[in-house]
Amino acid sequence: MYKKIMMDFNKKVIAIVVVALLATGSWSCKKEDNEAPEDKLDVSNAYRNSSDADAAVIGIYGQFLGLHKTFILQNELRADLIDVTANADQNLRALSNHTATKDNPYVDPRPYYTVILNCNDALKNFQLMVRDRKMSVDDYNKHYSDIGALRSYIYLQLGIQYGSIPYITDPVENVDDLKNISNFPRIPFDQLLDKLLTFTQALPYQEVYSYPTGNPLVVTADGSNTVKMFICKPAILGDLYLWKGNYTKAAENYLKVFEVENSSTNLNFQFDAYKVVYYGGSGYNDQAVRYTRYQDENTLLYDQGWKTMFSAANTSNVWNDEFLWGIPYNTNYKPGNPMFELCSPQYGKYLIKPSQAVIDLWNSQRQNSGIPYDARGKLSYGVNATGAYITKLTDNDGLVSAFNKGGKWGLYRAAQLHLRYAEAANRDGKGKLGWAFLNVGILNTFYTGTRNAAGSPAPVSFADIATMRTPYTAPYFMDAVSNSDFRGPWYRNTGIRNRAGVTALDVSYQTDVLGLEGKLIDESALETAFEGNRWPDLVRVASRENNPAFLADRVYEKLLKAGDPNAAAARTKLMNPANWYLPFDWK
Repeated sequence: MYKKIMMDFNKKVIAIVVVALLATGSWSCKKEDNEAPEDKLDVSNAYRNSSDADAAVIGIYGQFLGLHKTFILQNELRADLIDVTANADQNLRALSNHTATKDNPYVDPRPYYTVILNCNDALKNFQLMVRDRKMSVDDYNKHYSDIGALRSYIYLQLGIQYGSIPYITDPVENVDDLKNISNFPRIPFDQLLDKLLTFTQALPYQEVYSYPTGNPLVVTADGSNTVKMFICKPAILGDLYLWKGNYTKAAENYLKVFEVENSSTNLNFQFDAYKVVYYGGSGYNDQAVRYTRYQDENTLLYDQGWKTMFSAANTSNVWNDEFLWGIPYNTNYKPGNPMFELCSPQYGKYLIKPSQAVIDLWNSQRQNSGIPYDARGKLSYGVNATGAYITKLTDNDGLVSAFNKGGKWGLYRAAQLHLRYAEAANRDGKGKLGWAFLNVGILNTFYTGTRNAAGSPAPVSFADIATMRTPYTAPYFMDAVSNSDFRGPWYRNTGIRNRAGVTALDVSYQTDVLGLEGKLIDESALETAFEGNRWPDLVRVASRENNPAFLADRVYEKLLKAGDPNAAAARTKLMNPANWYLPFDWK
C-alpha cells in the first residue's frame, strides 16, 4: 500500500528512500568530517518541501505498524481475555502468567523507542522547515500535530506497560545510544501523563481528521482510503485526560469526535457516524448484531452487521461510521497482518486463543429474545477440531488464504469511544448518561413523554420533546429529538448493549458509580475483546479505585480456568501495583 501511495503522490526518488530508511529504523542524522558522502542520504536534503514531509509521515506510520504484534500481546495476553495455546513457547506463557523476566523478547521496550526517535527527528525537522520557509505554516501545523500526537500515544502505551520510563523528546542518533540509561532519567507514570497532556493539548492542529480531504496524504490507494490511517487527536487527548482523572475535559474531547459529522450534507454520516446507532436498513448503520429472523440463533448473520466492522473494506460506509483510526494491510506487500501468525490454526502458528474467561463472560449474557449468550462472542472467535481461535483480528474483505493475509489494525472505534465517554460521565456525576450509552441509548433512557401503541416515542407537547434531550450542559448535552419536523443528531443512538441485542442492565446502576464503572469495563471486554484495550482498562480502573483486586482477580480467573499452576502466585503478585509493570531493560 505504501509503495502505491508514494506513486500516487508522484514523489521523487528521494522520498521513497526516506520511507525505506524510516521503515527499517535506520534513519540517521550523522555526518562525518562535515561532508556527506555521495552514496549516503543527507538529512538536510530529506526535508526540502512538504512532499518530503509527507514521505516522512508515511514512513513513520509504516514503522509504527510494526508495533501491532507487541501491542496486542502486551495489552491482551497479560490480561484476562486471551490465553496461550499448546503451541506457545515459554516466553509467551511467561507473559500470560506474569512470570516474564527482562530477557523475554516480548517485554523489550526498544521497538517503541525506535519509532519515538524517528518522531523526534521528524518533529525537529518540521520546525526547521517552517523556519526556513520550506513548508507553509498550515502544513507544519498538520504534520507536526499528527506526529506529535502519535508520539504521545506511543508514550502512553509505554507508561501503561512499564510504569517509570525515560521521556525523550530530543533527537537521538540511534536507539542503541539509550543504553547509557543514566543519561535519560526515568519519570513515574503520573508525571509522564502530565508531560503528555502539556505537550498534546498545545499541538497547533487539534481536528479529528489529521489531514482534510484534498490534502496529498488523503488518497485512495489499493482499495483503502488513508483518511483514517492517521491518529485521531481528540480521542487520544480524551484518553490522557481520562487517565489523569479530568473527566470533563475527557468528555469534551470525546464529544468533538462524536460531533465531527454533525454538519455533513450526507444525512447518514450526520446521524450515524460514531454514534452507535440501530440498524436502519442502510449500509451506513449496519453495525448491529443481526439475524435473518428476529434473534433466531440459527440465522445469525456473519457477513452483515456487527462482524462486518472488522471484515469490510476500508472504504466502506460501515468502516467509516465506526472506526476513527485504523491502518490497513495490503495483501500484495509483506509482511502482512501479523495476527495470522498468532491466531490462525490454518494459516499461522496458532499461538494465542480466546480465554475460557471471556467465553464464559459472553455466555453469561442474555439476548432480548432470551437466547442465553452474547452473539458478539460467536462473531469474534470460531471453534474447530484444534479448539477455539480468534477471528476478529484476521477478518478482512477478501478470501483468506496462504497468499492473502490482509486485514487491518483497528486502533480506535466508536464503541470504544462511547464506553470511555460513559466512564467519564459516570465519574463526573452523570451516571444516567453513562448508563444510556452503555445500554439503550439516549432517547430510550431520557424520554418520558407519550408513546404510541408500538411503544415508540410519539411526542405531543413541548414538554415531551424536552425529555428527548439530556438535561445537562456541554459536554454532556445530547439532542435526540425525533418527531415529524426535526431530528436531533443523536436520535438514532441505541446504546452498546442494545446494538448487540443483549438485555439492559438494571437502572439502579445509574446512581451506583463503582457498580456502573465495573459494568463499563465488563462491556469493554464483551465489545472490544482482543482489540488491545483490556490491560489499560484494568490498570486505569484498579488505580483509580485503589483496588488491586479489580485487576488481580480477573487475571487469576483466566489462569485458574486455563489450569495454569501459577494462577495463585500471579494473583498475589498483582495485588501489589508495583508488579503491574514489565521490567524495563536494554539488554
